[in-house]
Amino acid sequence: MRFPICKVCLKNNILCNACSEKVKKEGIRSEEVKMYRILNRILKDKSLKNVEIKRVIGRNTLFIITRKEDVSKLIGRNGRIAKKLSKELKRSIRIIGQPQSFKDLINEIFFSVPLLGINVLYTPNGEKYKIRIPKSERLRLPISSDTFVSVSKSLFNVNVDVVFE
Repeated sequence: MRFPICKVCLKNNILCNACSEKVKKEGIRSEEVKMYRILNRILKDKSLKNVEIKRVIGRNTLFIITRKEDVSKLIGRNGRIAKKLSKELKRSIRIIGQPQSFKDLINEIFFSVPLLGINVLYTPNGEKYKIRIPKSERLRLPISSDTFVSVSKSLFNVNVDVVFE
């Protein structure tokens, strides 16, 4: 498996200079680095040799972002690998292909929640997206709105407001 950090950093508790710079530049949080290390320890399957994990996001539901062609490999036959991960991490797991655009990310994460709309606000500071969700769906969100805002900022460098109406 390939991760955003090198194999030496996956096995140690500290990051080398190159990985430290990469983590800082890409906005990868320390929780993500810990998850990379855990995933590296858990997933020793030979069929996952060429799988590349791009990001690991979330608290209650863990979103593993990988290349589109690696999604089925990481899920495994009959969901075997995803179930193993879910059991080991004691969280629900969603494995998604790396979204090409911000709207793809919204569709992947909020797939089960009806959206009232996605508005683009043009401010003096640049574009800002406003995602409108019904109040009744607040408890059904797969990740918290704050987590989604930070994920959007780190993946696509966009400003987002999640509003419940």
